[in-house]
Amino acid sequence: MSTPTLFADLHAAHDWLAGHGLLPPERRSETLPTPHVRLLSGRTVVSFCSNNYLGLNHRAEVKAAAAQALHEHTHATSESRRLGGNLGLLEELESELAEFKKQPSALITATGLLANIAAVHGVLDAGELARRWYGSPAPDARPVVVYDELCHRSIQMGARQSSAERLRFRHNDAEHLADRLAAYKGRAILVVTEGVFSMDGDLADLPRLVEVCDAHGAVLMVDDAHGTGVYGADGSGTASHFGLVGRVPLQVATLSKAFGGMGGAVLGDERTIAMLRTFSSGYRFTSSLPAEQAAATIAALRILRSEPGIRDTLWANVRRLRSGLARLGLHPPGDGPIVPIHMGTPQAAAMFEELMLDTGYWCVAVTPPAVSPETCRIRLTVSAMHDQEQIDGLLERINDISPKIPAFAEIANKQTELGT
Repeated sequence: MSTPTLFADLHAAHDWLAGHGLLPPERRSETLPTPHVRLLSGRTVVSFCSNNYLGLNHRAEVKAAAAQALHEHTHATSESRRLGGNLGLLEELESELAEFKKQPSALITATGLLANIAAVHGVLDAGELARRWYGSPAPDARPVVVYDELCHRSIQMGARQSSAERLRFRHNDAEHLADRLAAYKGRAILVVTEGVFSMDGDLADLPRLVEVCDAHGAVLMVDDAHGTGVYGADGSGTASHFGLVGRVPLQVATLSKAFGGMGGAVLGDERTIAMLRTFSSGYRFTSSLPAEQAAATIAALRILRSEPGIRDTLWANVRRLRSGLARLGLHPPGDGPIVPIHMGTPQAAAMFEELMLDTGYWCVAVTPPAVSPETCRIRLTVSAMHDQEQIDGLLERINDISPKIPAFAEIANKQTELGT
């Protein structure tokens, strides 16, 4: 039997990528980072890959909450929340998370990716779906969604799933956004940005974006996956960090970063959240978050709110790593726990990862399709679990292997330019 053309093309692409060393490995680990991680080979290395910024999933009270919920409710709901999967734990988590994020209401989804899809698609299409299925008043015109060109893939997925007209604006360029919005005066517009951009760790210019959106009557949505639990005086996120509580009408948070669990949340006013519950496919047509994840996140959230010292430790570690890199001539963008070292090519990034792993440090290479080929990087993430010795050891190893990476001096120069 001959190979179908589709598979033939797919397999040819695979063989070409493999032949050029462009299929990145998915390394198997036997343990989760603590930050030590045991790999399949039996080696134990120090991981700087995890987004588990505060290490809350290792706390005894979080594990106990998860174990109790698992015992009482088993490991899965097997239903959407509309069809019997709406455990009381989920509503309890929504209430506490909305209070923490200083938003009127919240909706919990099974993953962070689904939260962005639910928010973007739901806000853009719920009005039209209500008209189609129930005969409610029709929206005045086709909506428009305008998102930062470096937004997470899940935001792009939500936009593409919607019926809205789609546009991008240049990364963190509020003036370009203003030009975009001016061209669609009178239309219903959703503007989307990340609070902290996941690949470079830089913050959105939220004060200016809020001004532009208010001036043009657009709704601003912030995906605060990497800001929630990390930024702001109380850890509630980037809106708090910039003094904009109450000025960002729609937010998304993930439960898999600072909370150390799984799931996502959309936060906004009560009527918007109610419409998402009814019409958003990222919420309605998938099983709900398992009970143990909800219970564990409630426990983690309560620890985060009652023990601010954990965040103090995180930020002390961030400062130690970034100041150490500066001494090596590297000045990554941003100021937080996401610390990218731009390598330029997939091959250079992969080589850096391998050499660092050989020295006992796991620093993952980020390559296409997560980033463009010319912006491949090593993406370091530091957490409250790292100690000073581990951070200093990482810096020593980076310094040791730098002569082995072709044109590392050029990389350092480019990094300096990006940082300034």
